[in-house]
Amino acid sequence: MPAKSRQEKPAWFRTWLFKSALLLALVILFLGGIIVAGHWAHEQLQGRDRYEISLNDIECAPPVGMDKKTFLEQVRYYAPTLPERVNVLDKQLSDKLHDGFAKHPWVEKVTDVEITPPRHVVVKLTHRTPALAVKFGGEARVVDRSGVLLPKDAPTLGLPIFEGETREPRGVGQRWGDPNVEAAARKASK
Repeated sequence: MPAKSRQEKPAWFRTWLFKSALLLALVILFLGGIIVAGHWAHEQLQGRDRYEISLNDIECAPPVGMDKKTFLEQVRYYAPTLPERVNVLDKQLSDKLHDGFAKHPWVEKVTDVEITPPRHVVVKLTHRTPALAVKFGGEARVVDRSGVLLPKDAPTLGLPIFEGETREPRGVGQRWGDPNVEAAARKASK
């Protein structure tokens, strides 16, 4: 018995298959074109001054006893990679600002970065709270409740004082590095 030959698909099926494939290809090309056009438009807008703001125009609450201008100057000092002007259309801007502000020793946590075109940026912060003054090297230095060393201008008024022997601190914005100082800071903040 001869083998059965494969049956040919009817002409209407081949026509339908061809039209469906053609339609799918057109839809993919159309969507690809929209994506490419969107990227091109974004690139064209990104270099425009209309979408740039000075770092000093960012809304944020400075630490107690410091004005916003001084605080933002210090943010740039501690995060030198942050430019003086930022573009709100930069896709990495939120991460850049988050990382930059987090480097400031007064900043305990960056809680949110809100960017609203054309030129509005808000950085929400939680600041460190002075908890303990530590006598070291002939001066009193301030740490927060975790034992993180605050800048030299941190107020000492009304804080309990740690006068015990201690090793040299690691640096501003870092834990002191002495378990006795850090334990005293935790105790003082309760």
